[in-house]
Amino acid sequence: MQTRKLFTVSAIAILTAGAVSAENVLRWTSQGDALTMDPHSQNEGPTMAMNGQFYEALVTRDEAMLLKPELASSWTSAPDGWTFNLRKGVKFHDGADFTAEDVVFSFNRAKHEASDYKEQAKNVVSVEVIDDHTVKLLTDGPNPILPNQLSDLFIMDSGWAKANNVENPQDFAGKEETFAVRNANGTGPFVLGSRAPDEMTVLTRNANWWGNDMFPGNVDKIEYRPISNAATRVAALLSGEVDFVL
Repeated sequence: MQTRKLFTVSAIAILTAGAVSAENVLRWTSQGDALTMDPHSQNEGPTMAMNGQFYEALVTRDEAMLLKPELASSWTSAPDGWTFNLRKGVKFHDGADFTAEDVVFSFNRAKHEASDYKEQAKNVVSVEVIDDHTVKLLTDGPNPILPNQLSDLFIMDSGWAKANNVENPQDFAGKEETFAVRNANGTGPFVLGSRAPDEMTVLTRNANWWGNDMFPGNVDKIEYRPISNAATRVAALLSGEVDFVL
């Protein structure tokens, strides 16, 4: 879905503008919670919006829905695929370097039968590593719109996934519980502080995010609490229990 980034950018802009706490903590609520922290398991609105704070894709979309660089700094097309030049100096939340191997791993993972992102990756036959910061996505034929399919296909740390036995996406239909369901390790602007599904998710600002200079903000921590009942959400806002309702 191409709306995930628009939602993320718009929400964070509102959250940043609305954060007035001396501790720079923003408390907000909405109707539903993310279904999982696994970035390739569920292609669903609240899940993508939440995971989009932790994980990033090769490309993204701005407020006008125009395609923009994210983990890829530039890209070029050829009859047999697309070459992406990767952003240098990017770190995962655990300090590991982001490299071409993570892109290869993430595309293979997204193509797994348990993934809800198979459709986005279906035209990519394989991913070829040119060097640490260059990959070529070989396609099943000329594909002039491939970058448009990739704005929600998040990149994982291959080393972290292997170390935690989450090389394959969560089998959501089978109610599988894996380390990636309640934990996250991306390159995005927020780090997962704590996770209690349907109760509270705490996000802390990533001081080492590559985009901090380009996209400055004043929120140090976000506390998200899903409230299913609309009247209860409004009551929480009016009482000062939360700062923002979406």
